[in-house]
Amino acid sequence: MDTYENELKKLRTLFEQGIYKPDFYSKKLHDIAQLDNYDSFKNIPFTYKWEIRKTSVEERTTTQSKDIYGVFSSSGTTGEKTYYIYNKNDKHVHEKFVKTFYTELGIKEEDVGGVMAPVDTTVMAHTMMWQFTTMGAGYVNCPIPSPENMIDTVTKVPVTVIATRPSIASGVAYNPVLKHMAQASKVNKLLMGGGFLSSERRKLLEDAWHADCYNMFGMSEMFGPMAGECKQKNGLHYLNQYLMIEIVDPGSGRPVPKGTPGVAVYTTLWEKGFPLLRYWTDDVMFLTDDKCQCGSCLPRLFYLGRLNDCFKTEKGYIFPENVENILFKHGNIGEYRVEKHDNTYIVKTEGNEKNCNAEMLSELNDLFAADVEVEVVIPGSLNYDGHAKRFSDDVQ
Repeated sequence: MDTYENELKKLRTLFEQGIYKPDFYSKKLHDIAQLDNYDSFKNIPFTYKWEIRKTSVEERTTTQSKDIYGVFSSSGTTGEKTYYIYNKNDKHVHEKFVKTFYTELGIKEEDVGGVMAPVDTTVMAHTMMWQFTTMGAGYVNCPIPSPENMIDTVTKVPVTVIATRPSIASGVAYNPVLKHMAQASKVNKLLMGGGFLSSERRKLLEDAWHADCYNMFGMSEMFGPMAGECKQKNGLHYLNQYLMIEIVDPGSGRPVPKGTPGVAVYTTLWEKGFPLLRYWTDDVMFLTDDKCQCGSCLPRLFYLGRLNDCFKTEKGYIFPENVENILFKHGNIGEYRVEKHDNTYIVKTEGNEKNCNAEMLSELNDLFAADVEVEVVIPGSLNYDGHAKRFSDDVQ
């Protein structure tokens, strides 16, 4: 088991500086002795999203007004807004993350970023803008990123790099005319965040745009991107000198062995506007310290999905990505939902009946270890806004 010696040393310094003075954390972190070793540290209670929603920004920070960079909101997966203070130091650390990831990807000041983010994703939209200005590049906003609006933007502006959700960027793949225009644009890189990126959707996006597609990972409570892929596209690097990630068993809350999937628990290691201390996310992932083929020694995370959007079967957890890879592989590239009715799973897809073949059904049956029915629905009937769940349990 990792000792997190360096991380705990940084936390002791932050504790002594009074960053955990607010009642929000002082009730959890009673004594600096809790930061002496990992055995003591892991006894600190987890911090949950519901606790954040019950408090104001002032109750969670020691940042003075003169040091506030901004106050931003996020509706997350529930649609209920939560507000966060970002201080000037947060912006500085964010820039270090961005430069680490994007320098390796070759993003330069000559690039023009296209921020294809809905206006309701305030934290996401701002950090997408910041990532381009951090690299010295310019950007253009497309706040209503319909397929037509995205193509209008990249046609009239020399956009070379797009930042958006995977589901949004996929919109042009369904229209041959828009797809041709996307391929003729100057776009050569896609930075996908705000949702998982399956291997089959990556293929779809790279074909639709004739651009390299990279997965980025972030969350409003910290900023984005807090982890990013390199050119190897094999896991997301993160800066462990600023971010401590524990992986724990979702049932017991106890740490799991390295390389074993579990729930990610985050602790930030700088003077953050809103510090995170053992923040339980419901994100399921696993970590590796194995050296990447890109040469970086930074650890990598492999994101699998979220506990509130999965099914637990006798074979383990099943996430939307697992279903998406099967559907997309067989040409069903539209939206989809999975509903559980007693012991039967119904996969609804905006696909094509001729693509819903026996081989695909067999793969779905194997995945769920149960009977699966496939229902082809009218295109556009399964609207997905980036927040909605794709799995529904015990539907009556």
